[in-house]
Amino acid sequence: MSLTTPHKQSISHKRVRGQHHKQDHHYLKAYHPYLPLLLLVIVGLAINIFWTSQTKVLGATTAVSTVQLLQASNAERASNHEQNVILNSELSAAAQAKANDMVGRNYWSHNTPDGQTPWTFIKSSGYSYQLAGENLAYGFSDAPSVVTGWMNSPEHRANILNNGYQDVGFGIASADNFQGKGRATVVVAMYAAPQSSQAVLGAATSDAGPYRTVSRVQMFTGGSAPWSFAVLGALTVLAAAIFLLRHALAWHKLLVRGEAFVLHHKTIDLVILSLILLGVIMTRTTGFIG
Repeated sequence: MSLTTPHKQSISHKRVRGQHHKQDHHYLKAYHPYLPLLLLVIVGLAINIFWTSQTKVLGATTAVSTVQLLQASNAERASNHEQNVILNSELSAAAQAKANDMVGRNYWSHNTPDGQTPWTFIKSSGYSYQLAGENLAYGFSDAPSVVTGWMNSPEHRANILNNGYQDVGFGIASADNFQGKGRATVVVAMYAAPQSSQAVLGAATSDAGPYRTVSRVQMFTGGSAPWSFAVLGALTVLAAAIFLLRHALAWHKLLVRGEAFVLHHKTIDLVILSLILLGVIMTRTTGFIG
């Protein structure tokens, strides 16, 4: 009969307790499904950063002019079977005065801080109007984008396409830190019909109503689908919920129930995450209208 001494038993027991689990390939494979997903997130963020840096705001060197704004506006009117508006020097002076005032006093509103309406600027320019309207914008990359931004709002769109307007004026002014958002250029459009006009019955004035942000997806649709932001935003939230639920269940099986970390249909995860990134990127704000 062989005997084992208590001393040797103690040593053997300590050796077993002192062993550690090696983090080998088998141990780390639970994280493998996340590697392509992480790479996809990095690529998506890089695209968003690059896009933002390229179209952050209208700067002083941006090629935007009253001529481009007029051409883009009349292109929209022609597409909707309306007559062109004509660039008017008095309305241009009024719009420029309003743009300068907004930049100089750093406000974003149809009315000035002391309560003056847009029509005050039009009257001061010497233009006698029977019907008038105003659109505002900042943050867009070029003149066509400004007009496309306006076309994404029913109220701003109505001003551009109003068949009562005959004349238009544009004002453009830049600021180093407009509304605390950095360098930006404010664009003011003033539309009107002269007092002597026979095309408009009754005197009226209108501004564009609420202030809005315009997203990239709305710009992509060219103003034909203002609802695209809400739809894409809802789909993005739904996709994110599905993705989080799917992976939460997988990790619950691993950490709580001790089952193997298995995620089938990895392609589905890539598709879902791609949709989430697309939604996040395309719903970013590209400009502001008022």
